[in-house]
Amino acid sequence: MAIIFIDGNKYQVNNKYNLLQICLKLGFDIPYFCWHPSLGSVGACRQCAVKQYQNIKDKKGKIIISCMTPVSNKMIINTNNNSVNKFRKNIIEFLMTNHPHDCPICEEGGNCHLQDMTVLNKHYIRKYRFKKKKYKNQYLGPFINHQMNRCITCYRCIRFYKDYADGKDFGVYGVSNNIYFGRAKSGILENYFSGNLVEICPTGVFTDKINSINYSRKWDMKFSPSICQQCCVGCNIILGERYGKINKVENRYNHDINGYFICDLGRFGYDYINLKNRPQNPIERYNNNIFILNNEQALKKIVNIINNSKKIIGIGSPRSSIENNFALKELVGYKNFSTGIPKIEQNNIKLILKIIKEYNIKIPNLNEIEKYDAILILGEDITQTAARMSLSIRQASKNNFFKIANNNKIPYWNINAILNISKKKRCPIFITNTDYTELKDISFWNYNASVENQSILGYYISDIIDKNFSKIKNIKIKIKKKAYLISKFLINAKKPLIISGTHSGSSEIIKSAANIVNSLKKKNKDVGMIFIFSTSNTVGVSLIKGISLENVFKKIKYDNIDTLFIMENNIYRYLSEKKINNYFKKIRNIIYIDHQKNKIFKKANLSLPSTNFSESNGTIINYEGKAQRFFKVFNPNLYNKNSNKLESWRWINNIRLKLNKNSINWLKYDNIINHCINKIPKLLPIKLISPNSNFRIYKKKITRYPLRYSGISSMYSNINIHEYSRKKDKDTMFNFNFEGINRPNIYNYHIPFVWFPKWNSLNSINKFKHNIIKDELKKNNLGMCFSKSKKKKKIIFFNKNIKFVKKKYFRILPFYLLFGSEELTQNLSIFKKITLKSINIIFNTKDAKKNNIKNNDIIKFKCENQIYTLPVLCSNTFAKGNVGLPLGISKIPFCLLNKYISNIKKVNKINLLCY
Repeated sequence: MAIIFIDGNKYQVNNKYNLLQICLKLGFDIPYFCWHPSLGSVGACRQCAVKQYQNIKDKKGKIIISCMTPVSNKMIINTNNNSVNKFRKNIIEFLMTNHPHDCPICEEGGNCHLQDMTVLNKHYIRKYRFKKKKYKNQYLGPFINHQMNRCITCYRCIRFYKDYADGKDFGVYGVSNNIYFGRAKSGILENYFSGNLVEICPTGVFTDKINSINYSRKWDMKFSPSICQQCCVGCNIILGERYGKINKVENRYNHDINGYFICDLGRFGYDYINLKNRPQNPIERYNNNIFILNNEQALKKIVNIINNSKKIIGIGSPRSSIENNFALKELVGYKNFSTGIPKIEQNNIKLILKIIKEYNIKIPNLNEIEKYDAILILGEDITQTAARMSLSIRQASKNNFFKIANNNKIPYWNINAILNISKKKRCPIFITNTDYTELKDISFWNYNASVENQSILGYYISDIIDKNFSKIKNIKIKIKKKAYLISKFLINAKKPLIISGTHSGSSEIIKSAANIVNSLKKKNKDVGMIFIFSTSNTVGVSLIKGISLENVFKKIKYDNIDTLFIMENNIYRYLSEKKINNYFKKIRNIIYIDHQKNKIFKKANLSLPSTNFSESNGTIINYEGKAQRFFKVFNPNLYNKNSNKLESWRWINNIRLKLNKNSINWLKYDNIINHCINKIPKLLPIKLISPNSNFRIYKKKITRYPLRYSGISSMYSNINIHEYSRKKDKDTMFNFNFEGINRPNIYNYHIPFVWFPKWNSLNSINKFKHNIIKDELKKNNLGMCFSKSKKKKKIIFFNKNIKFVKKKYFRILPFYLLFGSEELTQNLSIFKKITLKSINIIFNTKDAKKNNIKNNDIIKFKCENQIYTLPVLCSNTFAKGNVGLPLGISKIPFCLLNKYISNIKKVNKINLLCY
């Protein structure tokens, strides 16, 4: 700690930060461009100048650059001196020399850090009268627009893309006053975090191309804090809405999870929300005719169906909220509820939850992952299945950089000095998978093998660490040597981390990972363990408990089930289409509720339109067992008076009340939360993570509207000339009108939008007092839903039980795609452009050669009595004797896992799947 004097006032501060950070946290308006909390300082823009004095007698002082200045005891600083103000004003004028001054048409207008800093420096008049430089803009793919003329050379983009995210296809070119940031050639940015350039850039060089389709200024959008639904990480995001459409997704700072960055899937994968063909009203199908019903008619028919049913069973969804799944379980009965998860995956989830409960081992959040110094990943392609976690793993690999810097007394924010002195010596990362993953560039060793061989390697490493005589035989000498090397690194590491998950479909990989963790635990290592799950709320629905999908169809076969209630789950992704159709023929009534149209929607006798996560409130539980709340940003029925969408739990509540008037009425969102934790006490954290609907600040709710929201009186004039009254939000602490608190330093964790006086862009987050944000996030630890055993148990190891099957032919193993493997992204309009080219069948090159198959050939093959047609991708490193398929993509169900293909023939036509 140090004592410093700023503008005549005395402060006690943490001297690990640079002077700019200290000033911002203390509330001083210091302009800056190149500094970023996660990227450090380079002193490129010279904008954050302040004046430093040697002592009290020094009246002249000297101008220093605060982002490059460490804090020292008894330092005397002035932030508002005339000479400093003039210096900053001149600098911003130089930076703006070649800027096009196109704020009225720039998409960053009103959300632009350059605008904020220009106004802050009181630079209003342009003196430059000569011809400006013009740059050629590049095509950077379907997500990002490029406007190089707006660049002020702060170097933030290259520092993030190349140094932080390890991107290879984006650079800086030229010298002096002719600097260019872009690709060597126009083309799609390859890094899965390229969307962060939109927020990293302090000007409008990089803008959101998806947002451009439904563009609105920041002050014309309504906002709500939300949680990304695309994977099990649960990144915090902000949703922006106008005219009933989600216009933009922005990162919402969470110190423990996503920090300042999210992946491209989370940022751009939301367009399914805005589809025009979404279900709007209840629909009944009868004798091949479709009848549109109102809500009351639909409820009466459903109640009549249930009353006349012999037996009803409900299928929940791992992509739906805790509240929706709990409501369905209450409706159909605890023995008749399915989690909507296939049997293999459900068994693996149960195994993982048992390991977590009994082993009492640390499950690190994303911020904590960055502190580990040796990582072993078993059977997971993390960049595709939990992308934001892979960015944290990349930072963990750079831990040696900061250790070397610390030994040489270089502060952590002096990033160029750190990169120079460290010589980019990374921490050890080891990966096993069926093929190379996107993390191969930072890994010490990649082991590409079958699932069985990956498991054997895991068990063997565990035996080495535990110094047991290994009974595992037939391991190649090269693999043994690598196993000893991995073991050595894990033992010598201060904080080793083991990562696995359910995507391989193998329980043995999970058990071998647990054995390694136990071996390290016996050596008193500060070991961490992470298991990755397939969807956003896999953990949540698993804690609610229910039977698997396969058991549902067993019940249909043997228990005379005549009514099936399916909620937000396209089960055709998991099981064979033919089998599902055959079972559906035995079902008299299928009731379906979802916000997307799919095959189930078309098969259902009666379908109900539900809201999605942007239109409802709910809770999901991420991979570490942390419950998080998302909030609706708008009422969908306000914009479409013919729409009758409701939250799934509200539909079910209305059905329950019709069936039994004495049922507990979930009138408000708080009611279903209370009922849920009464029935399932271990879910108590879902109530603690957020204030209830009665929460007030100075007797006021929190408003979703920015101060300058405009056009509210006329935005519905095409529907009704009279202004609509704002609907009251009875479910949450937020308001759907202007009335309420929008001050930025109150209850920061639940702010609907990021704003601070004079600071309108997302950089205003750096004006929040950091300790306030962290304190609010500590409250979020109340959301930990994993209960761990309090008893000290003897460490128990799993026995190896790997069964090698005789190879009949090529066995199917899964591979995953960032866009497409998740169900809802398959509905994106952009899906065909970015994913269909990646839908292949992968062969090992040698296997392909034996069968006279070449790269890009189109083959027809048979599996499970169905015929598939796909282009071939040959890989030198894919596990021999196996083929890879993108399981979960349309018409390629997960049930093909570990099945065999036969009757391979070349064809000329590309037809994704033929029957």
